[in-house]
Amino acid sequence: MSETWIRHDISEEGAVHTITLDKAPGNVIDIALCNQLRPAIDAAAGAEKGKVLVLRGAGRNFSFGASVEEHLPDRAPDMLAALGGVIRDLIGFPYPTVAGVQGSCLGGGLELVLACGIVIAEDSATLAVPEIRLGVLPPAATALLSARAAEDVVLTGRSLTAEDSRHAGIVNLIAPEGELDIAITAFVGEHFVPRSALSLRLATRAVRERRRPEIERRLDEAERLYLEELLLTHDGVEGIKAFMEKRHPVWTNA
Repeated sequence: MSETWIRHDISEEGAVHTITLDKAPGNVIDIALCNQLRPAIDAAAGAEKGKVLVLRGAGRNFSFGASVEEHLPDRAPDMLAALGGVIRDLIGFPYPTVAGVQGSCLGGGLELVLACGIVIAEDSATLAVPEIRLGVLPPAATALLSARAAEDVVLTGRSLTAEDSRHAGIVNLIAPEGELDIAITAFVGEHFVPRSALSLRLATRAVRERRRPEIERRLDEAERLYLEELLLTHDGVEGIKAFMEKRHPVWTNA
């Protein structure tokens, strides 16, 4: 029997669906995890009484990011399709989504968070898409970040504090360290649970449908750029190999 890395918890009244990544250590996002995550998201989307989806990462860190080895040329198409599928599920989700972030939230982990509508982070959290350090790019982050934030976050790969992330428009609310659960429960209890499930779905559609086609177009193009151009270059593979071989990359700028 295969191991389960996704927990899907539903509140007693059916309004709050919480999906938790639970793959120690660090909730690394690989193809197998995505293949479990998508059915959970689909089940929550189809819940008639659902009013809010909360995305969490178990343990001290939300996620260390996507599997590095699955970004080598032989696995990258499947990896991008798997993670891209989850991203598209989240941006097309029929009612409000909230991500709760603690510890490190890196790479593909941050891309999942960016696909959610509301982000609540502990004040000690660290957020980044460091892919450029490996000579690659984060497709979903380029599509989901504002142009100004992407110029900074994607092109530098630098780490952001929760406060930095709030100023960049990534984080909506900051909770004291150790009080993330309290903050999420209070937020969804005040803003979503008392509302009409029908009204929330219609309002969510009105908010998201005007920008969803453009996000999907940008995501399609970033994935194409990654697979059809970047992976065909020396540098597009060198950083991944260097990381796995625990050495410094040798760039040829080609």
